[in-house]
Amino acid sequence: MVALQKEQISTEALASVLEEKLSGWERIVILGIGNEFSGDDSLGFQAARKLKRALSNTSRVEVLAVGTAPENFTGLLRKLSPSHVVLIDAAEMGEIAGTIELIEPHRIEKRMPSTHTMPLYMLTEYLEQELGAIVLILGIQPESLSLGSAVSDEVEVSIDKLARLLVEIINRR
Repeated sequence: MVALQKEQISTEALASVLEEKLSGWERIVILGIGNEFSGDDSLGFQAARKLKRALSNTSRVEVLAVGTAPENFTGLLRKLSPSHVVLIDAAEMGEIAGTIELIEPHRIEKRMPSTHTMPLYMLTEYLEQELGAIVLILGIQPESLSLGSAVSDEVEVSIDKLARLLVEIINRR
């Protein structure tokens, strides 16, 4: 999970921005990030599972559940050579549970603790420089990160909404 400075956008605006940022994609890799045993922090895993099923017949799209160390997948990313990388993770934004936002890497608070071994802003910078890919971070505001708890209802609804939105945009191509 990451912590950020606030700047919320509407779902319609999010769809529009995603459509723009994903336009012209050649190969997309989607990384579901988080701890699958910690309540809403597992939302990246949940989203990856849904997207993997929904996009299984879509060529040039790879969906991976990468846990709390997405940097361990940089070798695979280099081999896949994506034009776009989409990171999905829980993000503390000070919003109501389930809020979805496109997060600019510079908005991630560098001084805040992270549940990842490498902060996402560093991973994003690395992927942009190393792969030349466009990297997007999609965050969902968690309600609970308690070990062993289930994903909250609000976050579950947002996972479904985000998955549908991404599938729709990707399949338009």
